[in-house]
Formats: sequence, structure tokens, C-alpha cells
Amino acid sequence: MKHSKFLVLLLVTCFMSCKNNDKELTKVNHDDFKTIHSDFKLSSNAIKNGELLDIYKCEEKVNDVENSIPLSWGNVPEATKSLAIVMYHYPKRDDKTEINSYLLLWDIDPETTGIPYKMASKGNWFMGANKDGTAISYTSPCSRGKGKHEYTIALYALAETPASLPKTRSLNVDYNVFMNALATVNIIDRTTLTFIDSN
Repeated sequence: MKHSKFLVLLLVTCFMSCKNNDKELTKVNHDDFKTIHSDFKLSSNAIKNGELLDIYKCEEKVNDVENSIPLSWGNVPEATKSLAIVMYHYPKRDDKTEINSYLLLWDIDPETTGIPYKMASKGNWFMGANKDGTAISYTSPCSRGKGKHEYTIALYALAETPASLPKTRSLNVDYNVFMNALATVNIIDRTTLTFIDSN
């Protein structure tokens, strides 16, 4: 009987420890990551002078799917085997524990140099859930509150595609799943593009 109680206690402790480890992975502040290769750059024709053009805001939803903004990049670091992209926003300016993600893409061929307008869901890579977790889609910025709202698109050069991410598009891949997966592989470099959506 004592052995049974001890075993149960051990399993509970292990379970809680594993859960805590998962949470700790998401605490990594990737905003502090400094681009190593200065010529590894990300850009978009949808952004001018640091602001998202009106035509790309609040895209119309069709079957809960929205059109993605165009993206382009260059000078992917050597030894990169896979690229991944996340677009995110902190809804509470002074609280970085809450994060909304608007685009999650992985297993992008390092030879790829961009994604045309509306094509994020149509390439030879995989896509995760939209901001609300209701569809496999990009979510266009549509800030309702007054003031300036900052969004960041991060392009990751990886030594490999994270094994924990599925080899298919998946609604189960949200921001936390995505970032936890990136934490399991060597990040060769990361470059970002930050823009404002203002009202």
C-alpha cells in the first residue's frame, strides 16, 4: 500500500514537473534575440514607413480564412535546413505574458525567398492556427482600440525542422506549441520586421 502511494506521488510530481518545463520554454523572450547576420533581412510591400497599409488591414474572412500579407527575405545563413515564421502581437502593451499570434509557418525550404500576397496557406510548407484557434489561417491585423498597435514578424533560420511539429497543416499548432518546438532545435539566426497598425 505504501509503495502504491509513493508511486502515485512520484507520477504526480513528474507530471507537474513536465508541465512546468513546458511553461518555462515559452518564457524565453525572443524579442531579446539579436540578429547575428546583419544581411539576413525580412521585408514586405504591405508595410510602408513602418506602418501596415490600409489595404492589408481587416481582410475579409472566407470560411474563416484571411489573405496573408506578402513577405520577402534574403541572405539566409549557411547551414540553414529549415525556415519558420511567426507573426505576433502583445495585446497588453506592458505585459508580455499574453501573446496573440497571427501567422505560424514551419518547414519552409531555405531556398525560398518569399511568400506572395494571399499565398501563406498555399506553399510547400505547413501552417498552424489563426489568432482565435478557429481555422488554419493567417489573421490580418484589425486593431479596434485607439492608438498604435505594434506587430512583429519573425523569420527563423533553423538547423532542422522541429520533430515535434507535425508534417501537415494543423489547427493544434498554436503559439505556445510552435515556440516550444523551436526551443528544441538550434536557431542559427532570427530576423524580424516590426510594424504599426494605428487607429
